[in-house]
Amino acid sequence: MNTPRPAKLARVRTIAQDAMRGGRWWTLLDLERTLRADTEFWRDLWAPSLAIAAHKVGLPAARHRLDEAVDAGFHQLDLFEPEISAAFGRDPDWDELTERARHNVPGPPLRLIDWPEPAPTAPLELECITPHREAALRRRLPGPCTTAWETTRTSLAWTNGLWRHANARINAGDALDILEQVAIGARYSCVEYSLVLAQSLNALGIPARKADLRRDDYHDGVGKGHAVAEAWIDDLDSWVVLDGQHGVYWIDEASRPLSLPELQAREHPAKPIGVGARGGIDDPELWSAYFRHASVTGAAWAPQGFMPNFQRRFVVETDRLLRDPADAYPRLSDIGVAVTSIDGEPAVKVVPTHPYAVGGAMRGEPNTEGAWKLDPTPGEHGAELAAVTPYGTLTPRELRWIANLEHRKADIRAGARSEPAAAGRLEACKKSRSPSRWSPAPSPPSTPADSRSCRSTPDSSSTAKRPSRSRARAPSAGRACSPSP
Repeated sequence: MNTPRPAKLARVRTIAQDAMRGGRWWTLLDLERTLRADTEFWRDLWAPSLAIAAHKVGLPAARHRLDEAVDAGFHQLDLFEPEISAAFGRDPDWDELTERARHNVPGPPLRLIDWPEPAPTAPLELECITPHREAALRRRLPGPCTTAWETTRTSLAWTNGLWRHANARINAGDALDILEQVAIGARYSCVEYSLVLAQSLNALGIPARKADLRRDDYHDGVGKGHAVAEAWIDDLDSWVVLDGQHGVYWIDEASRPLSLPELQAREHPAKPIGVGARGGIDDPELWSAYFRHASVTGAAWAPQGFMPNFQRRFVVETDRLLRDPADAYPRLSDIGVAVTSIDGEPAVKVVPTHPYAVGGAMRGEPNTEGAWKLDPTPGEHGAELAAVTPYGTLTPRELRWIANLEHRKADIRAGARSEPAAAGRLEACKKSRSPSRWSPAPSPPSTPADSRSCRSTPDSSSTAKRPSRSRARAPSAGRACSPSP
């Protein structure tokens, strides 16, 4: 059977939908031959609707259309209730038919069974220079290296060598303002080292922020605070504390660079590693005392209670007060997964948490769009997804899904058994009516409308005699719509 042209099919669908709503059963039956060619909706909409229509006008072969639909895989009987049960519910094999329909429901073609999602944390705030000044700052910096960690160490050494520490402060500005003052001989404190280092790293695509450290009883006295920076290092998959004033970072016994919460949790001082020109740290125990209390750009944490006063004269301000330091430390290799489509097929897309991500990777293959089709081959599948930054592919996360073999077998079985059944029942339907009444009615231009399942209305058309009527004309042409319950 030839498929009607799209414009004709759109008109016929609209007329059929209007006939279903209006209880014009002969109009609907007139369209049967064309509706049979509507392969998108024949099984699930038109065949059951025509079965109801044929019953309404008393045709003896009414049930054949429903049997044909069930043979082809139809299972949505509920969309046509109560009319379909009213029409055929007293048939002796009705329970058997409904059971067959229930078993027609196939498994989903694809099912995602495991996917990565970011751990919940407080919003990440970084120490960045304003966007319109970033390019000017970048021109002053040592260029990026191959890896994020190598770039960070280079930037730490460069920052440490810019000036000799002094307890002076600059009231205005950002890293560019500080660098301009340093160029004419100014010297500043740990705060400015940290600001320059953090803003420089962000300009190079490495997430960084300033961290303020405080000793015990910091609410009174002097010399109770110190400022450092910390950065997320892609190739280490962790945050690392960086002291611009001393040109150092800290490592554990396995030589692994440490984050601020890790330094706070230690019972003994960690080892400082110097990369700058200013001599590093001579007394690790003295400086480790500064890690007792801390806050970072955008957040502070205090499991035992927070003291907002600092050295009698200042207030420790923070945008967000937390109890658990982990809430201030998102793992920036974490990713989310979005579901999308590519060429009409299900696909997944990497949603990075890293602020400087430039794409995603599946099975190690980078893609700037970060989206891939899901393999529909029957069986269980797995793939590693990761975010990609200018410094490479981050630590991957696993995605797993199942493609349903039975779903595809059901499609094949339904097609195989419906063809001969459809041919036989078509002949039966033809014989039940006069040949002159079989040609579908002409289809004038129409405006598509949402379809609904057939709703019976009290009328006198339940007899086999066809009432006189005039042909219904629909409104002007429009696009085809997808019938929906």
